Amino acid sequence: MRPATRRRGDALRKAIFDAVFEQLRTVGYANLTMDNVATAAHTSKTVLYRRWASKDDMISEALREALPAPAEVALTGDVRADLHALLRCVQVAFTSTKGTAFQIVSAEAGCERGMVRQTVIAHVVQPCVDRILELLRQAAERGDVRPDAATELVAGSGPALLVQYSLVHGPVLPDAFISSVVDQIVLPLVAAAPGDARPATVDCLDR
Repeated sequence: MRPATRRRGDALRKAIFDAVFEQLRTVGYANLTMDNVATAAHTSKTVLYRRWASKDDMISEALREALPAPAEVALTGDVRADLHALLRCVQVAFTSTKGTAFQIVSAEAGCERGMVRQTVIAHVVQPCVDRILELLRQAAERGDVRPDAATELVAGSGPALLVQYSLVHGPVLPDAFISSVVDQIVLPLVAAAPGDARPATVDCLDR
């Protein structure tokens, strides 16, 4: 067996987190152990237990570091472009962990709301919904969308469809699917109805 390599700080964390995702990909959540991660990262189990009390704590931190942050997406005021940008955060969330963590843990934990799913929801999906709701409210104030469409239910429709797609088809979310969700689902939900007093709303959404 290859002896442990003494590393500290960011280099050690990166090696450990890389090992976590590789173990999830190759052996799955149920068979992932602190021993196996330590071996794959060329460190010791003692080093892991100094940092994390359990494998769930270790996996959660690895995910939080790898996942994108919707709060960092700069909104432009263009409804369609901003929806695309925020939904891409969800898209990246499923590929930034080597495309396997979400599905593996959800399946092997035997529960739709397993630990990894909860982490993805808390750090990506719900913040994405919150920011979409924010942009819809701002767009409603400008007259770009119907005021009654700026609701959490509408804001959550896009992220929910992306999560559902990933569970059925796998973690790779095609750009074309995101465009379809924006153009065929979300924008029609918020567009002004025929005869609306602000006909410019449709033009804005269609550009």
